[in-house]
Amino acid sequence: MSALELCAYGGVENLVFNDSTEVTSPKKDEVQVKILAAGVNVIDTKIRLGTSFAAKTRGERFPWVIGFDMSGEVVKVPKDCEDFQKGDKVCGLVGFPLNGGAYSSLNNFQASELIKIPEGCGIKVAGALPLAGLTAYQALFDIGHLQPEQTVIISAAAGGVGHLAVQLAKNAGARVLGICSKENHQFVKDLGADGVAEYDHEECLKWQSEADLFIDLVGGQSAINNLSLLKLNATMVSVPTVTYQAVRLAATDMSINVAGMVVKQNKAQLKKMLDMIADGDLKVHISESFFLKDGAKAHAVIGGGHTIGKLILLPNGIVREVKV
Repeated sequence: MSALELCAYGGVENLVFNDSTEVTSPKKDEVQVKILAAGVNVIDTKIRLGTSFAAKTRGERFPWVIGFDMSGEVVKVPKDCEDFQKGDKVCGLVGFPLNGGAYSSLNNFQASELIKIPEGCGIKVAGALPLAGLTAYQALFDIGHLQPEQTVIISAAAGGVGHLAVQLAKNAGARVLGICSKENHQFVKDLGADGVAEYDHEECLKWQSEADLFIDLVGGQSAINNLSLLKLNATMVSVPTVTYQAVRLAATDMSINVAGMVVKQNKAQLKKMLDMIADGDLKVHISESFFLKDGAKAHAVIGGGHTIGKLILLPNGIVREVKV
């Protein structure tokens, strides 16, 4: 198989393409998958830099094939596997957060992490969905407890997690306000947002004390500034773990709840979103695709910020977006 291997923490040059790696036969609880699409996420860049919890926990064990969401075709299953068979199209959040493995053309994954892609859902969007989709869903509903007719503000609303959160919140009957770069305002409006603002805090103040829920996908001082947009006793879900404690501390005397989060495996939630895609109720916007050997370029793009929607890798070359 071929793989994009992280050989040291640091710049994109530490992602090295290796076209002669080996894959063992799957164990009894694993399935071997030919990977057709793999999502590129912001957390991948933080791992590459060595700043994430996963990198600090794993330490200097290289090479490391990262990548946590993917779609593909089952090519080998153990004899006693009842859930999958050769030829099944599957996707999933895999090996999160300490292993990964999606940045490869062929790999073994835990069968418990995979789900069959429903009819009407494309292979590429299924590969781009799991990590970003589950993050958006859990931030809104598991932690934020969003209810119909409530107001939710979403920062980085045009990004991988943000553009899905806008749609999920709107589908749930909420009033949705998005913060994003000016050039992305129309994109976020087209997703269903009821209002948009630039990152400049002065413009955001038009929504002062309006939000029942704030999904913070930026963190740091931006999140701290935006605490004033929340009602009393409202909630901010601050996804960037590095600055969560600072945001929480800033809200101490403001009667605002600040919650952090780490996305969790949940196949029921993933299936719900895949079904929404198949029914036309949720769209995953893929702004750019890269061959596996060009994965370093994908990291440079997403690391530059302001990516619209998702980036994906195509580990086995061009995939025609055929719905399953």
